[in-house]
Amino acid sequence: MAEPVRIVFQDDHLLVVDKPAGQATQADRKGEPGLYDVLRDSEPTLALHHRLDRAASGLVVFGRSGLANRALADGFRTHTIQRTYEAVLAGIVSDGTWNAPIDGKPARSDVRVQSSANGFTAVVLTLHTGRTHQLRRHAAMNGTPIAGDRRYGGSSARAWNRLALHAARLELTHPSTGERLILESPLPDSLTPLWALTT
Repeated sequence: MAEPVRIVFQDDHLLVVDKPAGQATQADRKGEPGLYDVLRDSEPTLALHHRLDRAASGLVVFGRSGLANRALADGFRTHTIQRTYEAVLAGIVSDGTWNAPIDGKPARSDVRVQSSANGFTAVVLTLHTGRTHQLRRHAAMNGTPIAGDRRYGGSSARAWNRLALHAARLELTHPSTGERLILESPLPDSLTPLWALTT
């Protein structure tokens, strides 16, 4: 892997890691191994419940027990697992909600502005549904694509050398203890100069 994978939380039930940008979560169609495949080499029973785009960075949670796998599957299905992202958009936006359907299905993303300058806006995005590439597609539909998005960003793809999307916070109930876990990942060095442009 291009960058080391940091373990954020680990016990008998859960493994939460900080995925680097450029690493696929799962093996691609060409057979290139992803983060899940690499981790499963040493832990064959590890289970994958959600994916993070190859170009994005941040938190990914895996199940390590039957109890955890059932809880994670239910949590993602009912959206009780809260996922929060940091992003920089090419353009100016306000606080609000993006709720345009994606692939004919309901989709909701909440937007909270952090700072705005130089034609960019730093935002916190919260997922309430889990459609494919939801945040990237919603941002593009809004006319303010995520900086560095090579797929949906149009000319803003050249605004930064990587996708300016980072899975910064994960909140879930521990499947065994019932404790509410709040796990966070700091903004990586590859994105901090872009965030500085928004202030």
